[in-house]
Amino acid sequence: MKECIKRNRVLLVITIIFSVISSVTMVGVSLLLQSTIDKVMNGDMEGFKKVLAFTLIYCLIMGLLYFIYDILSKMFVRNVTKELRDKIFSGIIKHNYKDFNSKNTADYISALTNDIKLVEENYITSILLVFQFSVAFLATIGILLYLSPLVTACLFVSMLLIFIVPSIFGKKLESKQMNLSNKLTSFTTLIKDMLSGYDIIKSYNLKKDTFKEFEEENIDLAKAKFEADKLLVINETLSQLLGMGTQFVAVFLSAYLVLKGNITMGTLIAIVQLSGSFIQPVIMIMSYLPKITSMNSVITRLDELSNYKDSSFTGNGNPSFKNSIELKNINFEYEENKHIIDGVDLTIIKNKKYAIVGPSGCGKSTLVKLILGYYADYNGQIKYDDNEIRNLNIEKINNMTSIIHQNVYMFDKNIKDNICLYKNFSYENINEILKLSGAYEFINEIEEGLDYHMGENGNNLSGGQKQRIAIARALIQETPILVLDEGTSAIDMQTGYDIENRLLSLEDLTLITITHKMSEELLSLYDEIIYMENGKIIEQGSFEDLIKRGERFFDFYKLETA
Repeated sequence: MKECIKRNRVLLVITIIFSVISSVTMVGVSLLLQSTIDKVMNGDMEGFKKVLAFTLIYCLIMGLLYFIYDILSKMFVRNVTKELRDKIFSGIIKHNYKDFNSKNTADYISALTNDIKLVEENYITSILLVFQFSVAFLATIGILLYLSPLVTACLFVSMLLIFIVPSIFGKKLESKQMNLSNKLTSFTTLIKDMLSGYDIIKSYNLKKDTFKEFEEENIDLAKAKFEADKLLVINETLSQLLGMGTQFVAVFLSAYLVLKGNITMGTLIAIVQLSGSFIQPVIMIMSYLPKITSMNSVITRLDELSNYKDSSFTGNGNPSFKNSIELKNINFEYEENKHIIDGVDLTIIKNKKYAIVGPSGCGKSTLVKLILGYYADYNGQIKYDDNEIRNLNIEKINNMTSIIHQNVYMFDKNIKDNICLYKNFSYENINEILKLSGAYEFINEIEEGLDYHMGENGNNLSGGQKQRIAIARALIQETPILVLDEGTSAIDMQTGYDIENRLLSLEDLTLITITHKMSEELLSLYDEIIYMENGKIIEQGSFEDLIKRGERFFDFYKLETA
């Protein structure tokens, strides 16, 4: 947060300068009132005309200064919130796989929307206003001392009570604002979850149940918002009452001094006007200060997100894959004493083709994620050409690998953008990849072709069409390692066979396939079958060798093909 403000310090300084000038000119109106009333009381027509002309020019200048200040302050708020959103999003994207998935994505959405709005309204804007009112307050004191030191002293004594209010409500308001932020996050989580599960709600006729849950969450959010607002109202009401009392002191004391002949009627009017600009800034400062302090917890949370540093992979070495990837005695667990991967030794030879098979939950996907650098908290060694992965630049490892997930995700963009992923490729290259992935025919049948908008998570296309695009997306990157995690599961058997067969024929590609398809015709094309159970590699070898052995893989194969 501080860094975002610091980056805009020049704009902040200019804003403060215009804030000072505009605040002082506004307070200076009281002297014009004093001069006007005194000219009228003395019957000075010529002096009255001069004051009137000067006042008109003064008001125009004052309006222009305030306009400039207001525009500058809006620019400052815009810049800081924009940079803060950038920092938070950058911090979120920098999360490693494990840390990112430790939170609901709705937490991140809420931070970028709800929390930013709270910070803008209750922190950044409030700080600017507190400074503006502080300048107005100081300018008012200067003029009041010039007009009547006695009235100024009495105003100060009366005002002391106002300073008690923030100390009473500050901590309570911070707690209420933090609770509101949590409720906003919870509400966002629920909405995201329900909208994502629309098909389930519709299919199982859960409209009443989901609405009831939504209504309960909505009530909790409304209560949290009201509790925070209620405390603000109490704070502001007490400040207003104390302010009015202080203003009455100024009015009656000044009136008494006029009756005594110590000050003029013009001075009385000026003091009455100044007492408002003396008390109002104090009231506003006292009402905004609790808002500012109430944001401490929210800002701390945003700073934690934006300043995130991945401590899992800290290596800077350049990875290479000229020979092999070697895993030695790998152990990994999500929860303590619950091994997902248990003592795995494996060597992946460059340009060979591997199929990892086994029962559901045996650790196939986790093993591949460890090879690709998703997790760093494993025991053992994972080496790319004798270089431990922890010592390598993980982003460069990512550039060497492509993965086709079983659950394909598509961005709410057109087909071309989902394939190219921010990179530029020639149409010849794209068409070649589309033919290899099996997506060429159906894309050519669409009027918009590659410009066809896929909708949220590709909802405008079928599951099989999305999976073909996902295959094209992976292949066009031309990485030396390709992982197929049930990547053809949504495609008909013949098309899936054709695609997988093409991938197996690519000579300069190391292919690692996680599959449940027990097709002898396909499995026999792989250099090696890796059979897993309970986080362990039980058997390895070619399909023909494993069948001849007649052991665990053979039993699994027969069971799956029965």
